[in-house]
Amino acid sequence: MQIKGWKYYNHAAVPINQPYDKVNLTPINDRSIWKLTSDSGAHPLLVSYISDFETSYETSYWYIIKDGPFVFDELSKKYQKHVLKALERCEVKRIDPVSCFEDIFGVYKAAMSSYKTPDNEMTKTELFANIKQDGLEYWGAYNRLTGVLVGWMSCRNNGEWSETVSAKYHPELKSFARPSDAIHYAILNYYLNDLGQIYICSGSRNINHKTNIQDYKIKNWKFRKAYCTLNVIYKPGINIVIKLLYPFRRLLHFFEGITLVHQVCSLLKLEEISRDCKK
Repeated sequence: MQIKGWKYYNHAAVPINQPYDKVNLTPINDRSIWKLTSDSGAHPLLVSYISDFETSYETSYWYIIKDGPFVFDELSKKYQKHVLKALERCEVKRIDPVSCFEDIFGVYKAAMSSYKTPDNEMTKTELFANIKQDGLEYWGAYNRLTGVLVGWMSCRNNGEWSETVSAKYHPELKSFARPSDAIHYAILNYYLNDLGQIYICSGSRNINHKTNIQDYKIKNWKFRKAYCTLNVIYKPGINIVIKLLYPFRRLLHFFEGITLVHQVCSLLKLEEISRDCKK
């Protein structure tokens, strides 16, 4: 069952709207949200949505955004040199994800294999099916010397604003080519300057695994945190499990090497952030 304004994502029901739009809570109030289904027929275990976007005070949850326009000279002199070197070594261009799929999957597989606790890794067939229907704009960074794809990023163009959805970089090739720097320069210049969009969003606070990517964007590309409130509602029965496990969340971290425990810890972290936002 499909529900207007909502989609199934990673075991959860999440709204399809801009971060600052008011969420339609009717499906939650009438409990029809639990009938939402994924393409495989799965139902959500929880509902996750935000409110109070761009609040004037700090909260435990945020989105990372970069307001337009993008001005290269606002970057530090040191980082400008890094970016120019990346552009010398990488050619960045819009790519057709279907015709370039083999290269995309090669980078994806290499990147996922470098993660200690990868979540929701897709098979080759699953990734291809996802790419065919996601309607995203893909950008690829190619090593100018070898012509090999060393990194890619997918973006969703929402008209007045855009969002980065996913990015993967080949762990053995990225240190020389610095594809992340080259791609970020290209997308910021295109969406914020060429298209004149209001801002580009680079996702919310990361829950599943530790990453320095947001610090990298804030420090080097002048992104900022847009604070908001995280709201989480659980399917009947799941809330009982959360309440029982929540006091042991610190202890469970010692066993995060086990995939199932890692997923439970991510869920408990989501609950902790939601509670902190409401203090």
